[in-house]
Amino acid sequence: MDGKVRRVEARGPSAAAARRALQQKLANRKTPRFGLITRTDKIDRLIEIFLVDLEASDRAARTKDKYVYMVNKHISPKIGSIRVGEATSGLVDHFIRSVVQDSGPSTARTCGAVLSWMFKVALRHDAVVVNPVLGVSIPRLRTKKPQALDVLQYQDLRKKLIAWEQAPALGRPRSQELHEIADGLVALGVRPGELFSLLWEDLDLETKPPTIFVHTTVIRTTNGGVTIQDHPKTRHGIRQLTVPDFLVQQLSERRLRQAKSAIPNPLGLIFPSSTGTVTDANNVGKIWREASDSIGYDWVTLKTFRKTNATLIARTLGPEAAAYQAGHSKVSMTQEHYIEERRGALDTRAVIDAFKPTDGSRQPPPAKQPAPKAGAQGPTAGP
Repeated sequence: MDGKVRRVEARGPSAAAARRALQQKLANRKTPRFGLITRTDKIDRLIEIFLVDLEASDRAARTKDKYVYMVNKHISPKIGSIRVGEATSGLVDHFIRSVVQDSGPSTARTCGAVLSWMFKVALRHDAVVVNPVLGVSIPRLRTKKPQALDVLQYQDLRKKLIAWEQAPALGRPRSQELHEIADGLVALGVRPGELFSLLWEDLDLETKPPTIFVHTTVIRTTNGGVTIQDHPKTRHGIRQLTVPDFLVQQLSERRLRQAKSAIPNPLGLIFPSSTGTVTDANNVGKIWREASDSIGYDWVTLKTFRKTNATLIARTLGPEAAAYQAGHSKVSMTQEHYIEERRGALDTRAVIDAFKPTDGSRQPPPAKQPAPKAGAQGPTAGP
């Protein structure tokens, strides 16, 4: 790569053959590459360099684990043996569509994000001249309208949930924690992972009003276990929330029960597992699905309590307050995905009545026409 112009020649048995040979010769004489990979390397080699780039990035540990899983589960087995230079937009599009069919649009979108990053790495190493993912239409997820519980529904759910917990069951005794977990989620509006990472030292019941500091979350590790991450899902998730009176009383009683319990709680977790370790939200979700199906609330998930909290706050204090409570950076996200639409008409009469006409500005009613006399005929048309 010295900037000099050179003559290139090629020969062939015909003019067309010579032209093809010249084009091939020019293709082979492209600008020298100065990267760790070339267009002739396989995508598996690109994956190795991408994983180094991923590990050095500032992405959350949960995101890194998710991307590594997508590479090992979908990308490497299906297109890992293809050469980097052969990865056209058509090939990537076919791969994405196959993932949609096999694993759904959510997984396909994640694979698309990983591939886009991978080929950005290839661009930096001069292995490709254009990112083939740019020409691919990544399927969008169909988002359902948020559905929340109203106050009466929640009280009914809670009553039935406690009855389900106390009912005799075959095998292992049922969890007695679900109704308190539901109370914590609906009262604070936090994510399940955030709730299960809360420590007693994060709770301050002496201030007025009592507060709790949300700054961590529970994540799954690559080996299948769970651990507490030192930051929540986003930086806006670090927030201080007030604790309602009913939850203050419940948490005070919970602390006393833990103090009397023989189960160790070395981390000081407010909601530890049955063995005193970090609670796995996935395990709680499995138990919750069994319980919700049994009590007639199969449409309610752990996330529904978060939507219920956001909906109630939005209708009383406004969507901005709901977004802060949820730890969102954008109010529009809270409105679109967490605040349920009103089920009935909004009574605006007290506001709109400000436009009612004053006494002096009313239009007088039309004058009454005298009734025609008996036997009188109306006007007739004549020549």
